[in-house]
Amino acid sequence: AIMYGYYFLMAIKQKPKWFPPVLITIAQISQMIVGTSLCVMSLILLNKGQSSCAVKKENVIAGCIMYGSYLYLFVEFAVKRFILAPKKKAAAKKLA
Repeated sequence: AIMYGYYFLMAIKQKPKWFPPVLITIAQISQMIVGTSLCVMSLILLNKGQSSCAVKKENVIAGCIMYGSYLYLFVEFAVKRFILAPKKKAAAKKLA
């Protein structure tokens, strides 16, 4: 709910100055780590035959791919926005 509230404020051009956007990205990355981990653990248990869950193996694989791809995308975004972009701004200030 916090993430969507933040996005809503951004959409209506009311960006909260007191809330650092990096926290939203960290929350998203954390969510994807948990989702990916749960899917991978479920897949391992299904392959060992140690799960009484009625979920299909194909659905667990699809979940692993989905969460894994979201995790990659959020990490890539975080690196570009919060690590590389500040370095480029600092380099541009030195040249100016």
